[in-house]
Amino acid sequence: MITPAHFASHLQLLLARAGGPSVRQLATKTGYGKSTISDALAGKRLPTWPVAKALGTAFGADVDDLRERWANAKGKPDTPAPDAPDWLTSVRTDIPDLVTDRGLGEVCASIYAKGPQHAVQASWDVVQTGALQLSHAYYDDIPGSWSSNVVDTYGRAEEDGVLPSGALAVANAIHYHYVGTRMREPLSDDQAVQIVVMAFRLAWQARDAVDKKSTPAAAETLRVAEGPMAEGIDFV
Repeated sequence: MITPAHFASHLQLLLARAGGPSVRQLATKTGYGKSTISDALAGKRLPTWPVAKALGTAFGADVDDLRERWANAKGKPDTPAPDAPDWLTSVRTDIPDLVTDRGLGEVCASIYAKGPQHAVQASWDVVQTGALQLSHAYYDDIPGSWSSNVVDTYGRAEEDGVLPSGALAVANAIHYHYVGTRMREPLSDDQAVQIVVMAFRLAWQARDAVDKKSTPAAAETLRVAEGPMAEGIDFV
């Protein structure tokens, strides 16, 4: 089997047969950076096929033969690449009830009917509801009155493994724009759509975590969320 080092040696042989053009000359011919070409020739790592092909063409080599050698050097990974996480790729068909009276489609539509700022407010309400459910189900508590307390709840849930990695970053991003709409210029419609989608996905993750727990506390969460606190939220 050809190793990346063997493949680099073959490239060096082709380089010599081509008259030994400099790395700078090869960069001009191939369009790739000097460091990329140097790494390929040094065998530090197997170059990508486009890089290898460009070098082979610059050397006047048999590209089909070079492709076969490259594929042999690449081989097959010992372990398959991990599947993308559900939080990144999932498309919901069983839309959970977030106790918000309005769904994702309606909030997105409100961007054009009532403006981005209104939709961002509704998105924050969704995130806030998710934090309420999480905190009550897992920590027998409710978030404090500050919006930062809502973000902290998602951070705690991520740290404890209740939510997947990245939940805190999403909560922070939504919080930043929620606060910013009151201080900076209004968001564009496209930005608002992204915030709405992020907010609902984060809240669905929270609701899924509550459902998985399936404890009396989880049931109590729904009762609390359906109570006065939820009724006081101005949804679209």
